[in-house]
Amino acid sequence: MACLSLHLAIAKKYLEQHKNLNYEDVMKGTLYPDVVKEDDKTHYTEKNRGSDNVSHVRGKVNLYNFLKEHSKLNDFELGWFLHLVTDYLFFEECFTKEYLFSKSYEEFCKELYHAYYCVNLYMEEKYNVNKEDFKEYPSEYYPGIPYEKCILSKEMVDNFIKRVSSIDLEKYIEKIKDKKQNCKP
Repeated sequence: MACLSLHLAIAKKYLEQHKNLNYEDVMKGTLYPDVVKEDDKTHYTEKNRGSDNVSHVRGKVNLYNFLKEHSKLNDFELGWFLHLVTDYLFFEECFTKEYLFSKSYEEFCKELYHAYYCVNLYMEEKYNVNKEDFKEYPSEYYPGIPYEKCILSKEMVDNFIKRVSSIDLEKYIEKIKDKKQNCKP
C-alpha cells in the first residue's frame, strides 16, 4: 500500500478540487484503513491472493467489495474509498510485473519502506503534508529523511498524485459497479 503521506497529499489535492466536501472527514477517512489493527478488513483484501509479489500486492484491495457494503458514501467513506483507490492504482501503475517478480517479498518491502521514508519528507516539503494532518492518529506521523534515490522517483510520485487526485470518483464508482471488480478509471 502507499504510505500515509502519499495518501494525504492525494486527498489534499482532491479536496482542492472538491471544496464542497468536509475536509476533516475526508482526511480522517483517508487515514483510517491503515491505522486500524485489522487492515485486511478495511482494505477488503482478497483472502487467497497468492504468494508471489504481483498477486500478493495486487490482491490487497477490493474496490467492488467495498462499494457493495458502502452504497452511498459520506465524506469519511469517500476518503476511505480514495485511500483504497490509491492503494489499488499504486501497485498497478507504479511497479512493473518484472520488478515485482525480480524481488523477494522481503527485498521488495525493504526497498518500499526505505522509499516511504524518502517520500515522507518530500510530501511535507512539496505538498504541505505535516504532523497536523495526522492529528486524529498522531502516532502514525513519520517525518522522513532527505530524499535520495529509491524505487519511487519524485517525478513518478508527482505524476501519480496528479493522476489519482483528478479521478472523477463518481464515474469511477459506476465503472467498478458495472464491471463488478477492480478496474482502472
